[in-house]
Amino acid sequence: MVATREESVGWARQFAATPVACVAAGLAARPQIAVVCSVSAQHAADLDALMDCVDALYIEKPVVIDAVSLRAIQRRIEAGWDRPSVVGCNLRYLGAVNKLKAACESEAAGRIARATLQVGQWLPDWRAGRDYRQSYSAHRDDGGGVIFDLVHEIDSAAYLFGEIGMGQAAASNSGSLQIDSDDAAAITLSMKSGLPVQVGLDYVSRKPVREYLVVGDRGTLRLDIVGRQLTLQDANGSHVIETQASDWDMAGTYPLAMQDLLHAWRTGSKTRYDLQRAMHVTRWMIALEATAWRTAGGAAQ
Repeated sequence: MVATREESVGWARQFAATPVACVAAGLAARPQIAVVCSVSAQHAADLDALMDCVDALYIEKPVVIDAVSLRAIQRRIEAGWDRPSVVGCNLRYLGAVNKLKAACESEAAGRIARATLQVGQWLPDWRAGRDYRQSYSAHRDDGGGVIFDLVHEIDSAAYLFGEIGMGQAAASNSGSLQIDSDDAAAITLSMKSGLPVQVGLDYVSRKPVREYLVVGDRGTLRLDIVGRQLTLQDANGSHVIETQASDWDMAGTYPLAMQDLLHAWRTGSKTRYDLQRAMHVTRWMIALEATAWRTAGGAAQ
């Protein structure tokens, strides 16, 4: 395990992992599988070092944060790179999201007209015991800011409704958090199907929210991930769609994703969300962040 901070070294030893100072030192041990979970801005360099040296890769989101790095990965894929991989958009493994997807596909709400996905949480509450201002989330150059950090909801839009056709973001830094990255963004997407989807992201919601609304001509599907409820609201009232406790187990999505990777590594099968499939959303994420409307004079320009 590449670990340089004392906290990380201690964590590695707690789980009987050998801490090393850099990726090159880790590769000297000839690992078969690697997990890329470094600061987002470091992902490109780590992937460049690892893609041809290990048998399988787990890549935490966002894959990379700039167009040059994205093109470098795309060239490797086009040249034939096809090793087992999983990109860590773990909401794809959450049962409740998959039940919403099934409800959309079965036309439980009728013909879908629009959708809204939103997520927000007060950034100082994210990582207990750590100064949030020292985290990568707080710094745009490290890959922080809500468009990169909360890409899950952009990915969920593509997972639920198909590929993105057009999009534009408006982003800002309110100044509330003493950080230099965007702490809020509003994104409008037009999916290739023509469906309009709005995505709202923020670091400032004092009460955590993660909610998806899908409006159809027979009803509205509402997925409240924090409140653990999936409902269909129609002309006759609100109806709870049956779920199980495991459908809301966010922590459980991480082992599920790793099990997916290990199964692919052992059998040669495809994972549910590999690097090749993640390129579409990664490309849009980078474009949305780079072209976001920002008010002149704000902290993030």
